[in-house]
Amino acid sequence: MPTTTRDRLAHLLRIVACLLLLAAAAFALNGRVLGRELFPAPAPAPAAAEAPAGGDALVIDSTGLAPDIRGYGGPVPVVVEVREGRVAGVAPKLPNDETPMFFGMLDEKGLWHAWDDLPVEAAVTARVDAVTSATYSSEAAIANVRAALREAAARTAPAAPDAPAAARSALPSLRLSAALAVLLAAAVLPLVFRSRALRTALLALDVAVLGLWNGLFLSTARLVGWAGSGPPSGAADLAAALLLLAMAFLYPLFGRPQHYCLHVCPFGAAQELAGRLPAPKPALPPRAVRALTAFRRGLWIALMLATLCCAWSRWMEWELFGAFAWRAVPALLLALAAACLVLAAFVPRPYCRFVCPTGTLLKLAEAKRSAPKK
Repeated sequence: MPTTTRDRLAHLLRIVACLLLLAAAAFALNGRVLGRELFPAPAPAPAAAEAPAGGDALVIDSTGLAPDIRGYGGPVPVVVEVREGRVAGVAPKLPNDETPMFFGMLDEKGLWHAWDDLPVEAAVTARVDAVTSATYSSEAAIANVRAALREAAARTAPAAPDAPAAARSALPSLRLSAALAVLLAAAVLPLVFRSRALRTALLALDVAVLGLWNGLFLSTARLVGWAGSGPPSGAADLAAALLLLAMAFLYPLFGRPQHYCLHVCPFGAAQELAGRLPAPKPALPPRAVRALTAFRRGLWIALMLATLCCAWSRWMEWELFGAFAWRAVPALLLALAAACLVLAAFVPRPYCRFVCPTGTLLKLAEAKRSAPKK
């Protein structure tokens, strides 16, 4: 761990370099950094509402109504159509920055039809549940729909009551509260206790609560999304994001290298649990370990160059963390994740050690300790 001023400075410079790399990737993908267009093209401001010719529909675009609401990869604007005081249709505004793999699931699960034919006043406060395995995308979409509905209600009637919706959004959901509790436990307990039973419990909670229930983990897609659109806007979501970033980037600065990878990452936890199965654990030859480590680094360099050159960024959707959103991802990704977990029963954490692009980025942000003077 870093012990000298030189070590700490080198570590800080590595962190800054990694953050700048993420910002460059975000700019290459959508031209924005932290929600700001660095070179905005002159264009007329989008209309908040318009009425199609020959009809009496009111069309509300949420783009300017909910600028701070973001999903997994970025803003999720929607368009709401109202006819005769009732919701005639809800649709996403395309293109948007959200990850297609997760965003496409909202349409498959019928989210856009949840408000069909409801009176505007009732639609504003209607309870619409988030889509499991695409919670961040769906919650951002629901918030955008409600913003558009409030605008429609203001245009078609006196101020519509929204106190129940506001009260619901003021407190974190049970799902997110459980995730925050697990993150806090992972942030504190490994620093104080060294117990195999406790570690097993934390690993299981990482998989069940952070992975399967919340889809909450660091991935390159999520880091680039935050770099481009800014961190989540809700207090609880922001707290979760800050905890993840602190354990990934700041803990190693204070002598806890790879804390996120070892104690938080749901897929890393799943691999470690698989490694505890009673299976033979043959030792890999040192030459093979060196070759596989070089492969991981070379793969990361190639993927980041492809992203920065705008040649191919869809690789981010194929990191194996996406398997936790098992209802939304391709069968091939699930098969690769399953094969990796089977392999993990024989080889400790194979994806973490020899493939993971996000883990490679986090390791690059860590500085090596200077050799002690003799």
